[in-house]
Amino acid sequence: MSAELREQIELVREELADIDAQVRVGDLDGDTAASIRAKYTAELADLEARERIAVATGPGDGQHPEDAPARRRFDQRAILGIGIVAVAFLVIGVFAVRSLTTPSVVGADGIVADVVRGEGQVDLAKVTNEEMEAVVAENPDIVPMRLALARRYFEAGEYGKALDHYFEVLDREKAPEALANVGWMAYLSGRPDIAAGYVELALKRQPDYLAAKWYLANIYTTLGRSDEALPLVEEVLASNDVPDEVTAAAADLADQIRAEG
Repeated sequence: MSAELREQIELVREELADIDAQVRVGDLDGDTAASIRAKYTAELADLEARERIAVATGPGDGQHPEDAPARRRFDQRAILGIGIVAVAFLVIGVFAVRSLTTPSVVGADGIVADVVRGEGQVDLAKVTNEEMEAVVAENPDIVPMRLALARRYFEAGEYGKALDHYFEVLDREKAPEALANVGWMAYLSGRPDIAAGYVELALKRQPDYLAAKWYLANIYTTLGRSDEALPLVEEVLASNDVPDEVTAAAADLADQIRAEG
C-alpha cells in the first residue's frame, strides 16, 4: 500500500470530521452537510476499497483459482466503490454483461421454478433484493438463486455485494458466471494478473461463454498478451449475439492490437 493512498484516506477522514464540527457550531446546515458528507463518504469507500485490494491481493503468487481457496485469492469485500473506469471499452464491457451473460436461473419467459418453497412459479422481476437476501440466507446452498442476486448487484455496479455472493457460490461450485465476473471485477480493481486466472477457468468450464471471451481479450491486452487477445476479439466480432456498442468496442480493440503489431 502506497503512502500516497494512506495520506488520501486520512485527508478524507479529516474532511468528514470537519463537516461534523461545522454542523455542531452552526456553520453548515443539515442539508448542505448531508450533501457534502455523501460525496466524501463515497470517496472514502473507494479509497478504502483500494487499500484492502492492496493488502488482500499483494504480489500475484501464480496460483490458479482452481487450486486455491477463493477468499485467499481475492478478498470478496475489497471492491466497494469502483464505478468509474477511464477506458471506454471497459465501461462497455460492464454494461454488456446483460446481453453476454447466459442466465442460470431466469428462462426466456422470466419465470423460474421456486426451488426453495416448491410453490410453483416465481417471477424474479417481482422479488426485491431484500427478499432474495432473506431466501439465500435461509438456504445458503441454493446456488441458482444466489447467482441471480449476485448478477443483480453486478449489473447495478454494486460490486462489493456482488463479490460476497459470487464467492459464496465459488465455495460450493466453480460456476462460470461467478468465475468470469469475479475476474472482471478484479481487472477493474487493477489486478489483471489475478483476473486472468478466474476468467480462464470460466472459459475452461464453459468454452462458448462470450462475456468471458470479451473480458479475457481486454485482460490479455493489458497484460501485453495481444497475440492471445486478438482471436478472442475476433470471436466476439463474429457473433450475432453481441450488442452494437460491444461490437464497435471490439472492432476498436482489434484495430489497436493490429496497429501495435
